[in-house]
Amino acid sequence: MKFAVPSFIGAAVFLVPFSLHGEVNTLLGHIKEAALSLLDGRGPQTAAAISAAAAVLAVAAKFFRPAWILRDEILHENLTGGALWFWARVAALPIALCALPGAAELVEPGGLASAFAENAAFIAGSIVSRLAALSVVLGLLSPLVMDFGLVQFIAVYAGPVMRPLFLVPGRAAVDCVASWLGSSSMAVVFTAKMYDAGYYTGREAASIVCGFSLAGIYNIYAVAELMDISYAMPQILLVSYSSMILLAALMPRIAPLSSVPDEYARGRSLYAARRGDGRRGMSALRWAVFRGTAQARRMTLSSYMRESRYIMFSLLFGTVPLMMTFGTLLLLAAEFTPAASALAVPFAALLDALGALESRLAAESVVFAFVDQYLAAAAGHALLTEADRFACVCLSVVGLVNLTEVGLHVWHSNIPLKLWQMAVVYAIRVGVSALLIVPAARFFFPL
Repeated sequence: MKFAVPSFIGAAVFLVPFSLHGEVNTLLGHIKEAALSLLDGRGPQTAAAISAAAAVLAVAAKFFRPAWILRDEILHENLTGGALWFWARVAALPIALCALPGAAELVEPGGLASAFAENAAFIAGSIVSRLAALSVVLGLLSPLVMDFGLVQFIAVYAGPVMRPLFLVPGRAAVDCVASWLGSSSMAVVFTAKMYDAGYYTGREAASIVCGFSLAGIYNIYAVAELMDISYAMPQILLVSYSSMILLAALMPRIAPLSSVPDEYARGRSLYAARRGDGRRGMSALRWAVFRGTAQARRMTLSSYMRESRYIMFSLLFGTVPLMMTFGTLLLLAAEFTPAASALAVPFAALLDALGALESRLAAESVVFAFVDQYLAAAAGHALLTEADRFACVCLSVVGLVNLTEVGLHVWHSNIPLKLWQMAVVYAIRVGVSALLIVPAARFFFPL
């Protein structure tokens, strides 16, 4: 019961829509709307408060290194990093202050400073406020899906197909399902640990990171919500994960992933040391139930709260400050420079050929999603058609190899992946998946 009931409730919370007060949404969506109503009109103040906390904690972690941050894995992961991420978190505070009511009136209208304040206000009011509400709701509800055995149950059935279909060991199914029902950053960290321990080769680890560190359900829901199309969550999940499965089979067989050295870290291989999976003649169903039940038994109130805190802090201290900084600057760059438009030209041509009506704007949002998938919502918020909003959400999450989540963890690990390789993988993933996603968008949302 401890396995079945929470897992069933968790799946229902995320996937089953119903009508409440005339609005059709999932239970997660209805709770989120209630939480968002509490922040109505307070988005800039909320963004400033979160940015101030993140900046102060990041400075403390870098210069004073208090033990209570360094020893806390969750705080350490979301407050440390390279110089770029440190300054991005610190810069979020002055940018958020520029978003406060009345800030735009202090500068000359129509100029660069005015546009900066307006873009900051949009990010703070329309994006950050929703992420703040989602962080609490998702933090409280996501462990029902992630940590009561559903991951282990699904992994039993996924394991046997991993090597022949995806060219990775069967244990990679755990990475895949953990990210699917949880967080892609968790999957990258887990993969890096397995690579260092000698369970994966460099090519296998790179393939897993670029193919199985899927966008978690709560991340996809958050992007869909920011794009005002969360009511199509079942269709989004169907199309997104179908595309991801096809790409996971294709990407390890072509460059650049196929050219990553197929060698173990420091020459260590623990593949031969494995002693079986412990099934002892059980059927697949019985073994899956056993694995799920065993995981559920390990869950306590303390571990539940720890997982909740991980999700909340990842969004509040990891995503929100980076969104505040990169979102504002990239929107400003898109408005005053041709950089985003130039990078989006190949994607726009492809989307236009496939029948997307707002191909240019959708393509620019896809370019922004390489930095962070939430930036796709910031760039594509003006999309008018349901089909193009649907396609934008799917393309943004299927691209998968974003810098602020997957890239950050890869750079902190020993996995042999370079920035240019991740960029090429991202471009290929978007280009190939568009062949499926755009027609699917037209099917679900005909004109």
